[in-house]
Amino acid sequence: MRKRLRIVHWTTVLIAVVFVFALGWYGIPARGQMAGVTLYISGDTNIQEMFDKDLLPLFERETSVKTKMVFLEHGQGAEAIVAKIIAAKRTGQQTDVDLYETQPTFIAAGASEGIWTKITKDNVANASKVDYNRPEVLVSNGFGIPYRGSSVVLAYNSKYVKTPPRTYDEILAWIKQNPGKFTYCDPQTCGSGAAFLYVALYKYAKAEDFSGLTYDQAKTAAWEPALQLLRSLKPNIYNNGFYPNGNVAVLQLLGRENIYMAPVWSDQGVSYLDQGLLPKDIKLVQVTPPFTGGDSAIAIPVHAEHQASGLMFLNWLLTSKAQTIVVNKLAGYPGIDWKYMPKDVRDKFAGIAQNFSPLPNAKYQADAKRLWQEKVAGSGQ
Repeated sequence: MRKRLRIVHWTTVLIAVVFVFALGWYGIPARGQMAGVTLYISGDTNIQEMFDKDLLPLFERETSVKTKMVFLEHGQGAEAIVAKIIAAKRTGQQTDVDLYETQPTFIAAGASEGIWTKITKDNVANASKVDYNRPEVLVSNGFGIPYRGSSVVLAYNSKYVKTPPRTYDEILAWIKQNPGKFTYCDPQTCGSGAAFLYVALYKYAKAEDFSGLTYDQAKTAAWEPALQLLRSLKPNIYNNGFYPNGNVAVLQLLGRENIYMAPVWSDQGVSYLDQGLLPKDIKLVQVTPPFTGGDSAIAIPVHAEHQASGLMFLNWLLTSKAQTIVVNKLAGYPGIDWKYMPKDVRDKFAGIAQNFSPLPNAKYQADAKRLWQEKVAGSGQ
C-alpha cells in the first residue's frame, strides 16, 4: 500500500470531502479513515488471479482507494485469521483485516464473539440485492454476505437424452431405464457426488434438520431409506457400480461419452464447455429439489482499521458490473439476485440460475460420507 505523505491542511480537508462524497455515492456512511483497504481472500489460484488482475485494479481506478490483498491459498490458515481478529477485539485493538472472504462456517465461528459488522442496506446499499434467505447467509448468522457461489447441476448429453429429467425422482427412474449410462463420483472425493448423496438423504429427512449448527448423531437414523435407495442403484451405475474419484473424472467420462448423465459442479461444467473440453451436446440443468451448492461470503470486522473502506469495497463488489466479472471469470453464481445481472449473463446461465439446497453441517457431512462408504460403495450387489 502507498505510504502516507505529509500534506498541508487544506489538502487534507479536500481529500476528506472527496471521501465523504465517495461514501455517499456508494451508500456508506463516512466512518473511519479511507487510507486504503486490506483484504484477506481465500480460495484457489483462480480466485487470486481474479482479484489481482481484474477486481482490485478496477476498484482502485473507480474509487482511488488503494488495496492490499493477503491471499490464503485453499483457505489455509482460515481459522487462524478468525482467532487473530478475536484476539484483537478482546484486547481492544484494531485489526488490519478490513475485509475477510471465507466460508460462512468460519464467519459463524466468530459471531458469538461479536467481531463482525452487521451488514444491512443502511451501511451497504447494494446488500438490498442479496437474498438473505440463502443458506450460507443463514449459516453465518447474517454477518457474511455472499459474493460468488456455485451449485451442483445435472449434466446430460442431448444427443442421447432428448427429454432430460427435471426432478430427482425422474433421475432415479432414468438411471434404472438406462443402465450403465450414469454415475456420480465418490462423495468422499468430490462435492458433486456428495450433492447426489445429500439430496437422496433429503428425500427422507428435512434439510433444515441437518444444515444448521446443531448436531445430534441419532438423527442420522432417518437416512437409512436413502442409503438403501442408493445401494439399489448400484447395478445400474456405470461399469456395474463404478464411482470415480473426483469431479474431473466424471467430466472426462461425459466427454468420452462413456456415460450420458451425471451431477457436476455448475462452474466446472460451464468452464469445460467454454474450453471445448466437453462436446457441445452436453447441457446443464438444475432439477427439483435442487442439488446442494455453496457460497463464499465476505465479512467485515467491527474493529477493522479501515472499516469504512471495507464497507465501500463490499458495496462495489455487489454492483452488477463487478458481479459480471466474478461470474464470467469463475463461471459461477453471483452473490446478488440473478434479476440484477445483465440479460446476456442471465441467458447464459438460464438452465441453472436457481437457488440450491443447503449443505449439511460439517459433522453431518462426515457421517453421510462414512455411511455411504459402508452401506453403498462397500455393499455387495
